[in-house]
Formats: sequence, structure tokens, C-alpha cells
Amino acid sequence: MMPWSARWQFALRQTAGSGRGLSGFLSKLSMLGLILAVAVLLAVLSVMNGFEREMRERILAMVPHVSIRGYTELEQWQNQRDTVLALPEVRFAELFYERDGLAVQGNRVFPAQVLGVSPDTLGRWQPLFRDQVAPVSDRGVVLGRALAQRLGVAPGDNLRLILPAAPREPQARARPVTLRVVATLVSGTEFDEGLVLADFIAVAEMTGATATATGIGLQLNDLFLASAMRQAIGRILPGHFYVTDWTATQGNLYAAIQLSRDLVTLLLLSIIAVAAFNVVSSLVLVVNDRRMGIAMLRTLGATPRDIVWIFLLHGAAIGILGATVGLLMGYGLALAAPTLAGTLEWLLGLQLLNTDIYPLSFLPVDIRVRDGVVLWIVSVGLCLLAALIPAQRAAKVPVAQIMAAASR
Repeated sequence: MMPWSARWQFALRQTAGSGRGLSGFLSKLSMLGLILAVAVLLAVLSVMNGFEREMRERILAMVPHVSIRGYTELEQWQNQRDTVLALPEVRFAELFYERDGLAVQGNRVFPAQVLGVSPDTLGRWQPLFRDQVAPVSDRGVVLGRALAQRLGVAPGDNLRLILPAAPREPQARARPVTLRVVATLVSGTEFDEGLVLADFIAVAEMTGATATATGIGLQLNDLFLASAMRQAIGRILPGHFYVTDWTATQGNLYAAIQLSRDLVTLLLLSIIAVAAFNVVSSLVLVVNDRRMGIAMLRTLGATPRDIVWIFLLHGAAIGILGATVGLLMGYGLALAAPTLAGTLEWLLGLQLLNTDIYPLSFLPVDIRVRDGVVLWIVSVGLCLLAALIPAQRAAKVPVAQIMAAASR
């Protein structure tokens, strides 16, 4: 029986030589196809992982995981906040005041979501503020960057907002207010398109209402418990409150990202499978090219099992080399993807990712080692499986007939 070192030596020599003529061409082509398939799949997975990460850590970190809404006095809102804050799954709970309105600057009018939050919440948003000229207090607001650009305002300018009156007022009418823009909000998300952020008390007083709230925003230790928490909180609150969670507003987007990732993975895995099974045709031709060499090895004492292992190791070598090079190319392509996207935008003169349509204004990338390990194992495994049929065929080469034909 041939030692393993000799088996690997023959397999690697065959991989380096890759046969002659058509067999050599197909062997190189199958390896190239495997390299490209692995590289593209890893790069695409990294981008899809980036969207999932940004959705989870950026967008869902900025919106309440669970929201309690209703109309009541400030004291009762504070009591309900204390009640839900005592739940172990709740990380923090804070009051907010929310109104939809119109932002007006000259003859430009755009819809805006006015959100009043506590000073603690403003502190958590602080890293996203740009060009701040004054603290967010009294009648100062932070304007989403995209909304500010459309209105043509900058920090330090005045802005006119038309806000509806409090719904419980007997004679509700829109109230125009003038306020000062003290900073712009740059989150790279859809919030830049229409958010007007201000202090909780200031926003309530803008409408002429008493300093109450319109809801409580909860952040959970595990955002995926939001639906269960919504149901649990709904059972302990009075009937005039209603509870929603992030799956009602952002759930479809998150599910779409997950579905797109799964479909792209399935599609590109099928390309890897096709590239791996090209090894079958290339190795079959290699067997035909090496019939004399196989016969000589058999006459020198190699067993059919040795021949099988030589061709299996040949297929494994193709898989290892192709998957390794493909992973290196994929990591490089994933790292370069944001720069390539920026270059393409510059060449075309347009913004490919716009928060008017997409949830983010940039191309995120999240390279995960686990994806690379799984791809490497799957690629090598498929190449081994593809090499099984040619290996068995090589072991059945008729040694006597080949040697007799060679001696004539």
C-alpha cells in the first residue's frame, strides 16, 4: 500500500500539471469558477450582513423597541413608566412627545416628524449631531441633514414649523411656530429625511399644550422579545393605552433583508456547486489522459485504493486551493465594496443609495469569519464529492490491456 505522503505527492503533482490539452483547460476552468463563486458569495454575504447589522445596531437602536401611546396626564405617564421600567427585560423607558407637522422655509414645504425626548435621550443622540451651535434647549431643534438640505437651512438659522394642536383641545387648529436650528442630525438612515428633534418639554409647549407626553419608548435587552413584551405590557396597562413594537414599523424591512440574504446565498451556493461539479468532467478527462501512468503505478504495486485516494486528494487540492484563493479575493472585494460604490457614484454622478428609497445612505460591510469557514468547508466538501466518480473510474482502468497496447 502506498504511504500517504506518496499519495499527496502524486495528487499535488497532478494538480500542478492539471493534465494535458482539454483536460488541463477544464481543470483550470473549474478551479477559476470555484474561486470566482466563493469570492462573489463572500462579498455579497458581507454586504447583506452589513445591512442586517446596521438595521439592528443603528436603526433599531434609534427607535423604541416597544412604544406605549395614549392621551393622559403627565403624572399618569410617569407612573406607567415606573411600572414598565420594573420589568427585567426593559433596559430603559422614557417619555416622548411626537407630532407630525410641516417644515416651511420660504416657498419650500416638507413633511416632518417632530419628536421631543428627554435630556438623557438627547445625550445618546449627541454623537450624531453635526455643526452644533448651541445646546438643544428652549426652542432649539436638531434637523435631519437631508431635510435641512432640502429646506436650505443650516445650524443657526430660523425655521418655521406648522404643528397641529393637541387632539384633546376643543378647538384644534394648526399652530405656526418659529424655532432655531442648533445642529443637523447625520445618522445615514431614513431619519435624516424628516426628523425634527427637540427637548421634550419644548415640543409639548410648541403646540400650546400642557407639558405632557404622547407615549413611552422602551428599549429592551433583547429586541427580538419585542412582540412578547408588547403582549405582556398590554395586559397590565389600562385600556386607554395601546402598545406597538418595532416589528410593526421596521419588521417588514428586517424580514426583507433576511429573505434577500437567504435567496442570494442559495443562488450563489448553486453556482459554487456547479463550479465544484465541473471537477467531475475535468477529472474524467485527466483519467483518460493518465491511463498509462495509472497502469504503471498499478504494475509498481499501487492498489486500486491508492488510485482512488490519489484522485480524491487531487479533487480536494482543487477545492482547497480554489476556496482559499476565493476567500482571500472575497475579503478583499468586501473591504473594497464601499470605495467601489463611492467611485461608481462619482462616475455616474448620482447617489446609488438614497434614504428616500433605501434605509441607509451608504454601503455597509460586515465580514464574518463564520461565513468564510462555512464556505471553505462546503467548497472543499463538494469538490471531494465531485472527485469520487472519476476516482472510482481511475481505479478500474484495465492495466493489462493498456500495458499490452503500449508494448506493441
